[in-house]
Amino acid sequence: MPHFPRVESLRGELKRTEIRAGTRYQLTTREFVLQRQQRTYRIAFENVLGLVECSDDEYRLNGPFYRTVEQGAGRPYKIVTTLMHLVSPRGVLEQERVSLYTRLSSSFARQFEILLSSGDRAAKG
Repeated sequence: MPHFPRVESLRGELKRTEIRAGTRYQLTTREFVLQRQQRTYRIAFENVLGLVECSDDEYRLNGPFYRTVEQGAGRPYKIVTTLMHLVSPRGVLEQERVSLYTRLSSSFARQFEILLSSGDRAAKG
């Protein structure tokens, strides 16, 4: 079992956690967190422009800087965001206008979409 650094102060209520192929995925009511080795990617739902299933070719063609290279079950997805926080042993880096490519299980992606849309409704009030 891989060791994942502790995520300090998750925002929102934790709704789902999956660990597959050396990667941990977490969803809360306010953010998506992906951890691989010593890197943690945090994306607040308010910054997500879209979550879309993409082709295997698109997944393979995009550079390793913005995608995780996990193998295993799940369909390839692209998460387009205006702001992402990358946490590593060197510190926290804010990245703007990012597309993060990863593989998500169908049930995880479905819950991600539901949480995103419920956040949209709450923001519209």
